[in-house]
Amino acid sequence: MDPLTHTLVGANLSSTALGRKTRLAAAALVIGANLPDVDSVLYFTGHSDLALGFRRGWTHGILAIVVLPFILTAALLLYDRLRPLAGRTANPRWLLALSAIGVLTHPFLDWLNNYGMRWLMPFRGDWSYGDSVYIMDPLLWLVLGVGWLAGRAPTRWLVGGWLFFTVAVGWVVAQRSAAYLAIVALVSLILLAALFWRSPRSLSAAALIVGFVYIGGRLAINAATVEKVSSIMQPEAGAITSVMASPQPLDPTRWDVVVQTSGGYRFGRYSWREGGLTLAPDVLPLPAPSPEWERARADPSVRGFMTWVRYPWYEIERTPESTRVLIHDARYATRRRPGGGFGGVVVELPRDVPPR
Repeated sequence: MDPLTHTLVGANLSSTALGRKTRLAAAALVIGANLPDVDSVLYFTGHSDLALGFRRGWTHGILAIVVLPFILTAALLLYDRLRPLAGRTANPRWLLALSAIGVLTHPFLDWLNNYGMRWLMPFRGDWSYGDSVYIMDPLLWLVLGVGWLAGRAPTRWLVGGWLFFTVAVGWVVAQRSAAYLAIVALVSLILLAALFWRSPRSLSAAALIVGFVYIGGRLAINAATVEKVSSIMQPEAGAITSVMASPQPLDPTRWDVVVQTSGGYRFGRYSWREGGLTLAPDVLPLPAPSPEWERARADPSVRGFMTWVRYPWYEIERTPESTRVLIHDARYATRRRPGGGFGGVVVELPRDVPPR
């Protein structure tokens, strides 16, 4: 999930009774909810493939879930000692428990989308996918944002935080969809109104419950969609290896679908409102063995991508100077671009280099 969702989950938890257990409880929950994303700093090194291969692995897996709460607790205890507050000291046991809760929320939320999670890292690199909640879900922003902001005094810090996240999320969303940007603007205005609305009590616990029920509903609809698509495709496709039903950002009745069969990948959309499965006419090929494919997939420049790719397929473009192997991920079939783009990479193989 996006940083805003992680932050709102931690903030809402800190507004419940958990936030009153000890000094720095809020810091433990909010920082813990974001801490596994420390691996994203690799994107600032300019090595995007290395960052992709490391993403949602070491800092998200079972070892990190155990170790990170202790690191965060130690850092907060050091802060408590360096910046003491008269009459209040941090309780180490509560800080550790709250840090663990905050950290654990992160991989669970990340698992919910089709990007995936590697729960058993560093012991095993198997990916697991919830495929149920869009990576930036405006409904979760709305529920969790209203729950946390309602009844709070509109301080400069809160208004500044609202402005920062609005601009940051708007900038990210604008790169993908102008229509989605309008939804982000509407949600931001509602959250600003919630900040100035006087509520006699905190709504954080209610927001967390509603958010949990919403996620559960999405998971149930995803399972039903996969079963429905499998039953529709079975007579036509024969042996089905895998079915993915990927969520839309707002509409829980529409799902992007990828079906892997022995004959290739079929992709399209299933709509519960329209009651049917619409498939694209293309059949994307499974990665057939070839010298070009074996050489391209082993190229060091795409090592991270090949770790992450879920439904690989490739195309070959030949020029007098080189051979270009375009490797795609069928879960992003509708977004594929000639130069790679998101969900795709390009490997150039010199003509005079023999396959390994």
